[in-house]
This record gives sequence, structure tokens and C-alpha cells, in this order.
Amino acid sequence: MDRYSDRLRNMALELTTEWGENFRKPIDERILRIYPELTVDEIAELTTHSREAEYYIYELAEQELAGKITEQDIVPMARERFAWLDQANALRLKNIGMFYARK
Repeated sequence: MDRYSDRLRNMALELTTEWGENFRKPIDERILRIYPELTVDEIAELTTHSREAEYYIYELAEQELAGKITEQDIVPMARERFAWLDQANALRLKNIGMFYARK
């Protein structure tokens, strides 16, 4: 059984992939305001899982650009691999990934 709830994983992903002044900054302080019971090791693990999902979606966007998959494939494929990933995060990261792929 997974020790992290889907809600917690998605919150970590939102914080990890935040834009603006917190872009690419550690999530420790921000996530501890919401989940003060988390340990440093747990936050590091959540960050790692978040980055894995983020980079996978960006890789899918590269595959879409190359014509290997369609844009409509990205979110279902991401959610199949990362069952905890919510629709909002998947769509947001798909859009970011497609932006980066075309840049």
C-alpha cells in the first residue's frame, strides 16, 4: 500500500513544478505549511516522484512533436503510468511540455 495519498502527491507535484518566484526551488517550506508531519526524507521522495512524472510528460510531448503519438495520447499515457496523477496536473504539464517541445 502506498504511504502517500494522491492528494499529497499532486500537491507536491504542483509545488515542484510551480512557476514564478518559486520556479525550481525546493518545496520543503511550502509543503510543510500544509503537511507539517512530513520528514525531510519524505519530502525528498515526493520531489523525486514529482520530477519523474514531470519529465515523463515532457518526454511524451517530445514524442507528440515527432509524430509518434498524438496530443490526445499524452494525458491518458501519463495517468496510466502515474495512477495518482490528477487530470488538472496532467493537463497543465502536457501544455508546458508541448511549449518546451516546440521552443
